[in-house]
Amino acid sequence: MRTNSRKVMIKYLCALMILTILFLYLICHRFSVQKPYSQKIIVLLSGSEEDMSWNKANIDGIKSYNAQNDQRIEYIENIAEKDFERKVLQYADQGYGLIIGAGAQFNDVIEAIAPQYKNTLFCIINGSIFNQKNIVSVQIKEEEAAYIASCIAGKLTKTGVFADIAGFPNEPMKKMLDIYEKNAVCIARKRGHDQAHCLRAYTNSWDDLDLGYKITEQVLEENADIVLVYANKVWLGSLKALQAEPDKASMIGIATNQCSIDENIVLASVIFDFDKVYAWIMGEYKKGHLGKQRVYPLGMSQDLFHVQYSKKIQGQVIEEINDVQKDLKAGRINLGKE
Repeated sequence: MRTNSRKVMIKYLCALMILTILFLYLICHRFSVQKPYSQKIIVLLSGSEEDMSWNKANIDGIKSYNAQNDQRIEYIENIAEKDFERKVLQYADQGYGLIIGAGAQFNDVIEAIAPQYKNTLFCIINGSIFNQKNIVSVQIKEEEAAYIASCIAGKLTKTGVFADIAGFPNEPMKKMLDIYEKNAVCIARKRGHDQAHCLRAYTNSWDDLDLGYKITEQVLEENADIVLVYANKVWLGSLKALQAEPDKASMIGIATNQCSIDENIVLASVIFDFDKVYAWIMGEYKKGHLGKQRVYPLGMSQDLFHVQYSKKIQGQVIEEINDVQKDLKAGRINLGKE
């Protein structure tokens, strides 16, 4: 009887151990497995595709992704700054798994709201929030686009005077313009423009066309002959000023194909391929990788920028700019030392 009792006890203990191990395995598995990504994704934009600049580049990228994939990215345009908080809260409350703010202007509101929605992943394109687990920043290496634009500008200027008009003086914008100005001036001086220099202005607005027009008039009076505008819809006001005096200056486009609006004025455009940006974001999100680090830089390594030229630009300039793009992609140009 004792032998049988011992056997029963051993069987009981073994069964208990097996159940305990199984229970612990299931608990560990539950907390280690990545939760399925939410099907609901939305991009918040402060402007519209009518700006032919940053917002259009984003929207074109979203539309391209949606056309090639079953899952759709939703987007909402023209969100006024006073409505940023309300819109972010609205979609977080509705259970969106990924909320993307298209631009650094969404930094503050997302930083404030994200801790309340730990099951929502927030992504800021060109963001600078690095200390919250559910916020990631996808940083477009705009300094590379600026470098490409500066090479074009430096080779085309006839006066050696450049003008750049930007929206707001945030750190990424200042870094971008610093690189543009330094390299454009350097190239112009090598071409014999010993007094080459840049004029810089900030509009503190993304949509004040009148201000863009007035600033452009002022830089034309100071002999600027190459103008670059990175201020969303503001660039359309600048374009009108250049069209009013078409023999004085030309423009280098940025973000979208602005040559398509007036290739007599816009000699070349450095285009941001946001279809690649959104394809990359969604690919990483679906795999559960987005959010494993706080910052993701994207640039020429991902073939993010290409150049569209007007009919006025041909031959050697195009070949030289192609070489610049290859060097950037290969890492042969270190912009930190430019």
